[in-house]
Amino acid sequence: MLSDPRIAHSPLRTRYGDFTLYVFSWSDNEQDNVLALLSDKKVERPLVRVQSACYTGEIFESVDCDCHWQLETSLKRIQSEGGVFVYMLQDGRGAGLLAKVRGMALSAAEGVDTADAYRRLGVAPDPRDYEQAAFILKHLGITAVRLLTNNPRKIAGLATQGIEVERARLESEPTEENRGYLKSKALKLGHMMRTFGTDSMP
Repeated sequence: MLSDPRIAHSPLRTRYGDFTLYVFSWSDNEQDNVLALLSDKKVERPLVRVQSACYTGEIFESVDCDCHWQLETSLKRIQSEGGVFVYMLQDGRGAGLLAKVRGMALSAAEGVDTADAYRRLGVAPDPRDYEQAAFILKHLGITAVRLLTNNPRKIAGLATQGIEVERARLESEPTEENRGYLKSKALKLGHMMRTFGTDSMP
């Protein structure tokens, strides 16, 4: 069971609009901090995005993934529709930056996809859990959400923690550069994507 974190919050003005920025700190290790951007629009079932850091995509705007698109699209929708963006400092789907960059190097050198690169390195493809994210939602008074995701493990992770989840699709249009990455997520990691025939949601 999680201990109570230290919490701070502040207004934050962004290009997407104004939010209240929260930080939930479970230890002095930065990876144990989780950020949340809360819109001021009150709705019965908030729109929620739980996103893990992807510094290569979100900061440096790598074209090999859709993480920057997911971040921007989610913030725009949450600002418009009401909800919260939960940001976990867990790059590489929780495997960490070292494993992620080693996987990227293997992909570049041998042409293997992310899932196979992680397997070759002996790294779990998605070791994240969502206890902290669920704690934050409950702290904000949220127990039922429309979750922006294609990842069934994310839905199950929040549901296991007592959050009622209705899925909202968050699927980008594949590009020439990231098609292989997205296809691997769909076919090898089970992400629900219409483009690759793994999503039956109307």
